Amino acid sequence: MRKCANIIKNCLWLLILCGLLAGGPGLGQGLPSAEIAIDVAEMPDPLHEMVLPRLYAIIGADISPTLGDATLINRFRFIVSLAMVDAAAPYHPTAVGMYSRIPRRPEAEWTDTNINTAMLHGAYNALMGLLPERGNVWRDMLRDIGLDPDDASADLSTAVGIGNVAGKAAQEARLYDGINQTGDYQDTTGYMPVNTAFELRDPSRWQPGLHRQGIGLYTAQHFVTPQLSTMEPMALFNPRELRVAPPTASDPANWEAYQAQADVVLGTSANLTDEMKLKAELFDNKIASLGLSYIHLAEEMDLSPADIARGYFLKVSAWMDASIVTWQEKLRYDAVRPNSAIAYIYGDEPVTAWGGPGAGTREVPANEWRAYLPEPDHPEYPSGSTCGCYAHAQALRRFSGTDELNWSVSYPAGSSRIEPGLTPNRDMTLTFETWSDFTEACGMARHWAGVHFVDAIEASAAYCSIFGDSAYDYYQSLMDGSAGLRQPAQALPADPWLEAARQGPAPTVIVPENTYPSPQSCKYAGDSVSVTAVNNGALCEGVDATELAGLSDSLEAVAIAGELDFGAQVCFSQPGSIVMLEDGGIDPGFHELLNYQVSGSTCAWIKKPGTVILLASPGLRGCAVITTGVLNFRRSPVRGEVMGLIQKGAQLPVIAKTPYWYNVQYGGREGWVSGDFVQASGSC
Repeated sequence: MRKCANIIKNCLWLLILCGLLAGGPGLGQGLPSAEIAIDVAEMPDPLHEMVLPRLYAIIGADISPTLGDATLINRFRFIVSLAMVDAAAPYHPTAVGMYSRIPRRPEAEWTDTNINTAMLHGAYNALMGLLPERGNVWRDMLRDIGLDPDDASADLSTAVGIGNVAGKAAQEARLYDGINQTGDYQDTTGYMPVNTAFELRDPSRWQPGLHRQGIGLYTAQHFVTPQLSTMEPMALFNPRELRVAPPTASDPANWEAYQAQADVVLGTSANLTDEMKLKAELFDNKIASLGLSYIHLAEEMDLSPADIARGYFLKVSAWMDASIVTWQEKLRYDAVRPNSAIAYIYGDEPVTAWGGPGAGTREVPANEWRAYLPEPDHPEYPSGSTCGCYAHAQALRRFSGTDELNWSVSYPAGSSRIEPGLTPNRDMTLTFETWSDFTEACGMARHWAGVHFVDAIEASAAYCSIFGDSAYDYYQSLMDGSAGLRQPAQALPADPWLEAARQGPAPTVIVPENTYPSPQSCKYAGDSVSVTAVNNGALCEGVDATELAGLSDSLEAVAIAGELDFGAQVCFSQPGSIVMLEDGGIDPGFHELLNYQVSGSTCAWIKKPGTVILLASPGLRGCAVITTGVLNFRRSPVRGEVMGLIQKGAQLPVIAKTPYWYNVQYGGREGWVSGDFVQASGSC
């Protein structure tokens, strides 16, 4: 009967997942309610058929629209499954509850009807304690199965009473476990970011992102639940005894390694395949990846309703314990993410990378580069998703007794969340034959997503399987009855490493100066000409300007050859305008380059080899712009510091320009204004 019911359950999960992947604030509203109550005895899997679809819909609506914020999601799943497992314990030959010791019931009562009733009442009480504002959803959950949410019996000779007692005990025992549920999950560690969303003060440290919420509305990220590092684990170990080696490559004092790991991210970004994109999306959604892989395993093992809940409790416990140590180390190192490091290294230089949804691989300014997935709201090192996947997989290896998985996920053409209608370009199936395949893909998916350096993934892969082992060992002690009754959970003491660091003097951060647009890779071609290039293959040679026939007004010239895949900046110390004679072709011609000023020099950006020439010209004399609205007056283009506001209708003399910005004089100062909000006049 359980195998037949899987067809119905899978259809339900497809509907739920479609809603979750689509997102939207209405997910928690209008959940389907059965017109005719289902017989509780016929339910092969109340956890996945009744509890989780409602919980995930509420999480998607109220907490994590992308289902990517694992810390809170996993705590809810842990406590709900704990309540169900403790409620099922009295109907097992040896099992005991973690936070309740309910007398064992006679074997004649070990029926699916009693077990399901107890587990559903346990889940109901846990959910009412965790998310009471959604009480109508949890009440309907019981009503839809023919149970009474108002039956508050504590009679331990009945399934309802067992479920109520076990559920309340589980929820109340974790109320003060360190995650600060009673304080709306606010930080209790005193964490303060060194960087702001607007300024990277220390390029070794995490920079909160700035996310657009709507027209004119932006929010800066906050480190999500740093206090998770003080949460009491499920298994019996001390998180303070587990440490990860520091991310030395994320320290710009180790410049070559710092730049190299950023270049690896850019190289991966430029070569994303449809398979890499789909795996990045799959493992970003913890419900689709970890949830559905477990459903597959439970079906293959043909588990009972209680054993499905037990296996689920085991794997979410392993993930939760892994997260506690990972968050401890994230808080300790506060490491920079790739987007900030790439912008710091290359500034506004063009880099070749994924250009955004549907844009493919193209050149973008480094400080506008974006990862394939949004950057998570916490520091980079070590990788939390990788650690959770390794813990999840090891726990389920022990549970099932094998590394075999044989799980597949099918994606119709164009079903990508990030690139809908485009990716994949054909129907595609992702297959994971073993848990080892699963964990390797899960870890690398975070790199393919652009949110992690490889070192963070490798660090987590090296140590995180131990959380699956420790969770399984403790789970087994609950099942064989050897586990002692746990007292209500208490927050761990503050990490002594952090306490010592805060009491000592602030560390001195020594950071090399930025090299914009890039480290110099072409020697000076004269005292007044300089060339900087992204590649190291650029070759420069000075040219006698008098030899350039037909250009009597030429002042200086430089011939540039070699590899210029990413372009180069050419600067002349004298004023003038820059033109270029491109190499090659039957009839090579001159064309004018867009000029701009850098530290008093006249500069232009080139993308091909050729001869770059400075001409004597009136330049931009006589050029002016008139503002068509109130706009920012910036110290530099694009994201430069705002020095003030310029009112509509102001006429501003132009000193230099780029394709989208004008360098102007205003109020006795020089600065930049966007070309989108001005009208040019004169010789512009």
